[in-house]
Amino acid sequence: MAPYQQVRERLAEWLGNKIIQPDSKLAIYVYRITYQDEGRQKENLGFFALGKLEEYLSHGVTPHENILASPREDRLRLRLAVQADFGPVYMIYLDSEKTFEKLAAQVLNLPPLAAAKDLAGELHQIWALTDEETVRQVADLLASRPVLIADGHHRYDAALETYRRNPNSSWFAHRLMGFFNSEGGGLSIQPIHRLLYDLKLSEKECLGRLSKDFEVSILYAAGSEEDFLNGQKTVRENADKEHRFGLLLDDIFYLLVCPRTENLDVSVLNAEILKNIFAFSDKQLQRVLDYSKDASGVAEGVGNGKARAGFILNPTRMAEIWKMVRSDRKLPPKSTFFYPKLLTGLVMNINAEFYKESSG
Repeated sequence: MAPYQQVRERLAEWLGNKIIQPDSKLAIYVYRITYQDEGRQKENLGFFALGKLEEYLSHGVTPHENILASPREDRLRLRLAVQADFGPVYMIYLDSEKTFEKLAAQVLNLPPLAAAKDLAGELHQIWALTDEETVRQVADLLASRPVLIADGHHRYDAALETYRRNPNSSWFAHRLMGFFNSEGGGLSIQPIHRLLYDLKLSEKECLGRLSKDFEVSILYAAGSEEDFLNGQKTVRENADKEHRFGLLLDDIFYLLVCPRTENLDVSVLNAEILKNIFAFSDKQLQRVLDYSKDASGVAEGVGNGKARAGFILNPTRMAEIWKMVRSDRKLPPKSTFFYPKLLTGLVMNINAEFYKESSG
């Protein structure tokens, strides 16, 4: 049996046995994540709702990264076969007035509908907002401003394609989304580091070519874990004024610095370092380049010889992302890691009519 068919039959079983039941009232679901960010406790407050699917930039929905064909095809087949959204598309918007945060205050002191901790120990809680006037105010808030896809580009693009194939279906016209204010103070963006499993040039040649465009200095050689942590801190210094990268080659941690331009760090790394200096083509990079959210994992991969080189990056800043999308430019893949991630399954969007017909 095809995996998508298995999901559909399992969901039909849960609905039939009332393991999953629809809520009695239409609602917007307040969603709060309490998490740790570099030793500080933070709260990311947003909400789950159905968002109308739109062609990009026709009204306000904007992607910020290019997508890959295989994950998109998987999401497309899943949605067509199952007609349910389990995981939300992660959307962000701008609102310095913090309108939603003020509206949500009315439920935050009540017991949540559901609460769970993820594998990292972060606390996820949801409440229902059912007051019609409050729901209208939240809808009006988003109707007046653009939203940016922070995470879930493949989910959104696949959902948009299902709507194109089913233009007369109200269910296919909408998708489950999580909306968060990028000016609310709760979002964190973490870097995604790079590993190179091969080099076309010798290490000496790489360093020689780098020194023509970058200031290259040694942070440490054969250092300890503490040295590595201190090295990362050095990479972060003055990152708003300079492009700064950490480069791991064998047991040496180098610092690469050049004056900041309008380009993103990830764009400078891809175009100037990996392609121009290290002489890789796009096709070759698909074979030798890997990504890691864990800087220690990059150091370990280079240290044990599985990778030839590793790059430690600074996070892309929120202002840079908005600036890029407003100029109709997209970031390279794996440019951002929005944290904390949204839990799948807290709220689901299921085509009830489809399952009534299936069971009937």
